[in-house]
Amino acid sequence: MTEKKYIDYYPNRVAKINNFIRHLKDKERFNDYCNGKNEYFYKDEGNYGWTKNNKHFTYDQRLEREYLWNDFGLWTTWQNTGRNIFDFSEGILEMLKDTDVSDIDLEQIKLPYPNFYIDISKANIPFANGFPPTIEGVYISEEINDDIDDDVTYEKVISFNFTGNYIEHFKHINDNLYNHVRGFHSYSLYLDRPYNLLNVGDAVKDAKNMFVDVDTWEDQDADTKIDLYKIHSEFIERTVKLIINCLLYLSLKDKDVTEKYTIDLPIHLKTKLEKANTKRRKEVANNEIKNFGFSKIKLVGLSTFPSNKYDRNTGEVSPHWRRGHWRNQKFGENLSQSKLVWIMPTIVNKEKGAPTKGHLYSVDKNN
Repeated sequence: MTEKKYIDYYPNRVAKINNFIRHLKDKERFNDYCNGKNEYFYKDEGNYGWTKNNKHFTYDQRLEREYLWNDFGLWTTWQNTGRNIFDFSEGILEMLKDTDVSDIDLEQIKLPYPNFYIDISKANIPFANGFPPTIEGVYISEEINDDIDDDVTYEKVISFNFTGNYIEHFKHINDNLYNHVRGFHSYSLYLDRPYNLLNVGDAVKDAKNMFVDVDTWEDQDADTKIDLYKIHSEFIERTVKLIINCLLYLSLKDKDVTEKYTIDLPIHLKTKLEKANTKRRKEVANNEIKNFGFSKIKLVGLSTFPSNKYDRNTGEVSPHWRRGHWRNQKFGENLSQSKLVWIMPTIVNKEKGAPTKGHLYSVDKNN
């Protein structure tokens, strides 16, 4: 497997291409550029767009800049909260992608950080059926509501903003949305007991309905609303199992996670770290690396390999893992406590050999 360079991960690549570090120093000016301050709408013989200083921008160009501002906001939050990246291997993604999560209680999903990024590019999940761009990863954030009242009743919300070459291919979709930049590739799951939003299945239904109720125009024709609902619903169904299982996996005590710098770490910084022979010197070297713009990548499932289901010589199905599941297991005095146990996928065609070995993982509900 070819290792990724640090710049290859979406948050780092988009920041470099669009010079986000420089824009951090003057957010207001960048906001004006992206959101059209001092620009004027024009319409001429069926063409419409914006103009500034006699320079014309098409509607697509304007939408691209609005989307850029949204990307900048996601990146800025990630940048300011530790720059954490989890890179999931192909093998672990294969085992996680089909495990059902509908009955998982939302309170059982424990995030490692309030905001972080997961790279799932090795899963090769398309944004939409029949379209070539695949999802690279997802920004994940959690908001805990400490001021629950009669009007705001949710306890927490987990938000997912997926990344990749989205806007180039789906501007026509966002053009139909009330919120132009929060497209069908983003959704949130609410834990809201008064509204019976308790588990993933409940929250998914709510997310689908909210997309139509909030993100589409009130007077939009019914057919368009149906089409938008369908593409958003299909996107959620295509992604939610894998993402929730990734989060549950990260909450396990015996998870397979290795932290390391990428292969493109500058030689002088790598050498300084290797020569650091005391705790203090290692701390100084790591701080210098951080200030240079590098962070360790958290590689997940390095020891788990894809199953290679088909034998190229015989055409027969090779030994591979079949779908696993999570079980809510009671334990303790009078079975008063519970924990989630991940039942690993079973082996198909075990008599032909064994795929990567696995075992049962568990995560305490009350952790």
